[in-house]
Amino acid sequence: MRFQQLLQRLPWLLSFMPNRSAPGASRLSTPGPTTALRPERLDTQAAVIHHLEWCVLFNEHLAVDSTQTHDIRPLPDAHHCDLGQWLARMHPRMADRDPRFLDLQQEHLRLHTMASQALALARNNRMARASTLLNTEFERSRARVLTLLREMQKS
Repeated sequence: MRFQQLLQRLPWLLSFMPNRSAPGASRLSTPGPTTALRPERLDTQAAVIHHLEWCVLFNEHLAVDSTQTHDIRPLPDAHHCDLGQWLARMHPRMADRDPRFLDLQQEHLRLHTMASQALALARNNRMARASTLLNTEFERSRARVLTLLREMQKS
């Protein structure tokens, strides 16, 4: 099974698929300033965008042959991605105020662990196992991160 076949088994990834003609060129952009949202909500909205941008980049890594990864931006780990850095900045402010914050930190680490495992499996031509991991544990973790962020944004 090739990477394209793997992508066909993961319909949610296809929704994040950027224009492949320019690797790394298509990125989600942060919305313009708005006065209707409190600063805390804007911070959380930025975190949602960081998560979605990382999902796009992860998708790009899945979509290319491992020999072609030099054409796209490296996939940052949990501590170096934008959401990971946001979590580190927000920890002093949010850890005691919102119990979901600690859940979010743990789920974010889990998401990156699942992503690394899936990429390793795919690059070792173990597509069936990669697909199973992506469609189960990785997908649950990805959705949980997004759900936690959106719940925090609403409060």
